[in-house]
Amino acid sequence: MTRSGLQQDVISLYRQGVRNAMSKTPESRPNFLLHLRYNFRHPQLRQRDYTAIEHQLRKMSRTLEMLSEPSTQRISISPEWQQWWDEEVRRSRSRPSTSAESASRTGLEQAPGGGVKAKEQVLKKEQSGRDRDQWGGKLPGHGGT
Repeated sequence: MTRSGLQQDVISLYRQGVRNAMSKTPESRPNFLLHLRYNFRHPQLRQRDYTAIEHQLRKMSRTLEMLSEPSTQRISISPEWQQWWDEEVRRSRSRPSTSAESASRTGLEQAPGGGVKAKEQVLKKEQSGRDRDQWGGKLPGHGGT
């Protein structure tokens, strides 16, 4: 998957924050990680809002630089942040994740007897039996994807 330079910067900064949190004491790690998660998701930005994303990157970079100092051992988390995280966890646990649902995302299906097999490609055919797609389900020049 090809990522833009801005996406790479965001991922790199997030990973730096996780490494920083892991360098702290085990008792304070959850607070550092929650601080990181909350600040990367708030304020919610549109994907194409480059100036706002760059501003948040500069702001988080300065914050992570401050938090990475060895003298910073603890961080306080506001009740609002804790409530937000509890809601995120509750929401993710309440999503029904059945094996059929996860199989549909991976392109696999349950075989009789409990095994898993790959789904067969569905072809769109006209009444005459001819394939409806111009290129027979494969795009030219794209390796058949």
